Amino acid sequence: MGEKITKNQKGEIIVLGHEPWPGYRKAFYIFFALGILYLLLAFTGVLSHGGGHG
Repeated sequence: MGEKITKNQKGEIIVLGHEPWPGYRKAFYIFFALGILYLLLAFTGVLSHGGGHG
């Protein structure tokens, strides 16, 4: 349990953990973009399979 815990000026606890695995940010943006794309397709009716939601 040698993690160093610091606090910012507001008194919020900042936990300094290990460095994340390489490329995590790129993967996050890819999955985020895929999620947004899925929502756009779902709400525009492409994924409704002819449901006819007006």
